[in-house]
Amino acid sequence: MKTEIHVSGMRCSGCEMLVSEALEEMEGVEKASASHQTGVVNVEYDESTADLESIKKVIEGQGFRVTA
Repeated sequence: MKTEIHVSGMRCSGCEMLVSEALEEMEGVEKASASHQTGVVNVEYDESTADLESIKKVIEGQGFRVTA
């Protein structure tokens, strides 16, 4: 499954790396990439082991706000 999540609060490439690495450590997440310029996080994940709500919680746990 691929999804695009809108996130506020990312201001630099360090923020992008923080979010991407945290997501890629999740079981079931195959790939994650974040862009502070667009405020978007793209995630590819296996729906049988990860879900959208858990992914959003990980992003928020890094100090960012999911906006959509």
